[in-house]
Amino acid sequence: MELSYYISEIRQSLPKDWPDISARMIIRLINEFRTVYIKNHYNQNRSFDRGLMQTINIAVGPVSQSTISYINSSNRILKSYQPIPRLIKISHRDLITNIRNANILSEEYNYVTKDEAIYAGSGKVNTKDIFVFIDHETDDYLYIKLKKENPKLALLTHISIQGIFENPLDCKTLQFGDEYVDDFDYEYPMTDTICGYIKSSILQDGLRVIQSNELDDKEKKV
Repeated sequence: MELSYYISEIRQSLPKDWPDISARMIIRLINEFRTVYIKNHYNQNRSFDRGLMQTINIAVGPVSQSTISYINSSNRILKSYQPIPRLIKISHRDLITNIRNANILSEEYNYVTKDEAIYAGSGKVNTKDIFVFIDHETDDYLYIKLKKENPKLALLTHISIQGIFENPLDCKTLQFGDEYVDDFDYEYPMTDTICGYIKSSILQDGLRVIQSNELDDKEKKV
C-alpha cells in the first residue's frame, strides 16, 4: 500500500483531543515504531516477511587498498559511491537478506561484518569467494573484498542489496534513480500486523516521541 494510506489510517485512529500532527511527524512515528516491532519480532528468530523487504542497487568502484589498511594487500577493494541507507539491526547484525551482482543476478556474494572481512577468503576453499561488508564504525559505505586475480572484478559495477531498512524512504533514489516519486505515493513496506502495532504504540507512547522529536528539531536549529 502507498504511504499515504498508512498516514490516513493512523490519523483516523487518533483521539479527537490529540494535537494536530503533521504528515511528516506521522511518517517519523511510523518509521520509529515499525523499527521497534521488527527488532523485537525478528530477535526471536522468526522468518522474514517479504513484504518488509526492499531492494536497492548501488554503484561501486575500485579504491586503493591502502584506504582499507586492515585488509591484506593481496586483495582488491571496491567501495560504494554513496553510503548505504541505515538498515535495521538485530542481535548485532544487519537485516540484509540477499546481496548480489546487480548485472548478474545469479551471482550472490557473502555478506560479512567488518571484523569478519579481515580474514574472509583466507581458507583453502573460499579464496575465490567475494565478500561484502559495511563499515558502520566509520562511514556506512559498502566495501567489496576479492582477490586481485579474480576474473569477476571487471563485471562488478553495481551491487543489488535486499534488506529491511529503518526509513524506507531513504531507498527511493536507489530504486528509481532520477525518476520522481512522491513520498506519499511510495509503496511503503508494511504488514497489517505491524500497522496495528503502530496504531496502538502511538496511542500509548506517541506524545512522548513527538515531544522528544520536537525538542531535537529545536536543538538542531540553534
